[in-house]
Amino acid sequence: MPHYHSVVWIDHQKATVWQFTSTEGERTLVHSRDQHQKVHGRKSTHGGHRHPADAKFFEEVVAALSGTHEILIIGPADAKHEFANFLKVKHAPLAKGIVAVQTADHPSDAEVLSYARRHFKALDRMYEPDVGGSGAPTSS
Repeated sequence: MPHYHSVVWIDHQKATVWQFTSTEGERTLVHSRDQHQKVHGRKSTHGGHRHPADAKFFEEVVAALSGTHEILIIGPADAKHEFANFLKVKHAPLAKGIVAVQTADHPSDAEVLSYARRHFKALDRMYEPDVGGSGAPTSS
């Protein structure tokens, strides 16, 4: 069942996607097909080389985000930024839902979900609609 908020913890070997509300959540674990893939190229005098992002892995993470509206992407290294850029290029409508990309080492599942709930709760408070009409123009 899709939820409004999602958090993705991602590195080059796996991603954990939580879609959640304040009271319930659904977790999906996605593994890279090549878990032994070398992801850090050694830098040399001629500029070194980078291994390309695993597009199939990223597509599986995208599938786990189906139906979500706001996404927090966290992780320990470059994979979080690579995934955010992948979304912007290949899945622009979904990428519009990215609210933040942040560094997080290797927290437990409970820590990730707790952090994400606090993050979205604070974000929701910042953008609450103006109930009572004090700031919105009215038409006569």
